[in-house]
Amino acid sequence: MKKETKIQSAEVRAGYAQHVVASYKRSATAPVLVRGKGARVWDAEGKEYLDFGSGIAVNCLGHAYPRLAEVMRKQGEELVHVSNLFFHPKQAELARELVKRTGSGKMFFCNSGAEANESMVKAARKAGSGEGRFEVITALNSFHGRTLGMIAASGQERLREGFGPVMPGFVYVPFNDLAAVEKAIGPKTAAVMVEGIQGEGGVIPATAEYLLGLRKVTLERGVSLLMDSVQCGHYRTGRFQSYELILEQAGKKGEFLPDAVSMAKSLGGGFPIGAVWFGKKLQDVLVPGSHATTYGGTALACAVALEILQIIEEEKLAENIFVRGEELKRGLAKLAGRGWVGEVRGFGGMVGVTVKGRSHAEVAEALAGVGLLVVPAGSDVLRFLAPYSVTEEEIQEALEKVKATL
Repeated sequence: MKKETKIQSAEVRAGYAQHVVASYKRSATAPVLVRGKGARVWDAEGKEYLDFGSGIAVNCLGHAYPRLAEVMRKQGEELVHVSNLFFHPKQAELARELVKRTGSGKMFFCNSGAEANESMVKAARKAGSGEGRFEVITALNSFHGRTLGMIAASGQERLREGFGPVMPGFVYVPFNDLAAVEKAIGPKTAAVMVEGIQGEGGVIPATAEYLLGLRKVTLERGVSLLMDSVQCGHYRTGRFQSYELILEQAGKKGEFLPDAVSMAKSLGGGFPIGAVWFGKKLQDVLVPGSHATTYGGTALACAVALEILQIIEEEKLAENIFVRGEELKRGLAKLAGRGWVGEVRGFGGMVGVTVKGRSHAEVAEALAGVGLLVVPAGSDVLRFLAPYSVTEEEIQEALEKVKATL
């Protein structure tokens, strides 16, 4: 029997230092993770952590979910990838399920959230090209991806530093400010693109009035409305899309449908896949030759995404993450004003806490020290992004770990 080789954290960190581009800000003491199960991960030294980072809102079912491992094995033995010049049943099945949950329309499949957002912008520009419409209005503090196009789209100047000249055609206005959008719309405007909840910007939800106002003004002015739901979508808030929950809580359920919705992150539960739902206005804009992606909608990726949808439905995980998220918010709100804990906001598995008196990176490191992994956002916010299967006991455990750092 082959003897298992023990992984040495120092060697792994040295390997990163020597061979991996240092484009991520990792703490020198960040754990070397080697194994996961559910909401927990273990490092090379055997220390256990509650993972409330979930791969930055990706691991919606946590780690090592048995049914996902099985569907990967089974699909891997049948068909992994074929060119999109051909058909395969899994892509048609996944498209049908996503359309059913969103609204009448069609799906485009890609590999990531940035690609999904690029696809939405390209479709909106193509649709407006006959009228000279190419500008896209986005929100200050927004984040839409790391490609050259999407750093231009994101309303954060720091993302563009050193990468100029910046791609033209984007206009930034304050988030949740409908009057600013109305003022910015002009004859060159092709679309307005917003997040239901600004994630990287600090877990800042849109208001129902803002979303409904955007839909009204974009329809009146002939402008497309694009929703970036990469982080806040796919049941992370307890509803398929965050805008559904926001409007439901305002008593406006079913009164809102954008022209396109981008998806990724939780869609594949850790396996790379991105997608865009296009409504009637944009569903036939991207004709052959206008847009493509080699790996978009592979048989393996689609099989995984389909299984995730089934698991969420059968195990009532959307309901679970909403309830657990409310428990987490109530527990954190009781700590507000103590130690570093400031304002608490968000929904379900997307909860943000402002950090006061310390840097959010310092607090994240302290939390890791007591066995809780969270993700910094914006300039002063920590994101708690629990998997949908998180238990009440794990929520209480996370709260105790927060108390230990106050």
